[in-house]
Amino acid sequence: MLYLILISKLIRLGWLFGMFSAAAYTYICFQSSLYFQSILQLIYVFTSFLGFWSWAELKDNKGSETFHLSIQQNIWVILAALSCVFISFYLLSYTTQESALLDSFVTVFSLVATALTILRCIENWYYWWGVNVLAIVLFYQQNLKTTVFLYGVYLVISIYGYIQWQKTLQRK
Repeated sequence: MLYLILISKLIRLGWLFGMFSAAAYTYICFQSSLYFQSILQLIYVFTSFLGFWSWAELKDNKGSETFHLSIQQNIWVILAALSCVFISFYLLSYTTQESALLDSFVTVFSLVATALTILRCIENWYYWWGVNVLAIVLFYQQNLKTTVFLYGVYLVISIYGYIQWQKTLQRK
């Protein structure tokens, strides 16, 4: 949660907390046979390094370098992500995983939201809202009640993050 709170405030240190959290969830997801979620969490470990590095230029570990995507750019992002969802769903059809389509949506759109967060694009929060809601359903189906609660908290914090980034954008 600390990762998300710090990222909401555009504080670079948040990426380090994200790295540690993702490492722990890599193990949890693998133990629950959520293979794409395991891979996703492992990717988060590496994207946390990237996020920490790319946010280095923010003044005083804070910054106002957020921006909006155009509607057309968002449409392209969504279409590309949906294509990847169906490819990953197809790949998961060769495993015994339950909820493969839901896992594919959560995984692909989490990667998209992470990339948009690293770039400081304000629309990342919209994607995180959808990801968090779908992740709540996915983890509920896997009977991971603590994780369901955690993603509920993530959803609330992601609303806060959007508000904070909007304030930063309005100050420009």
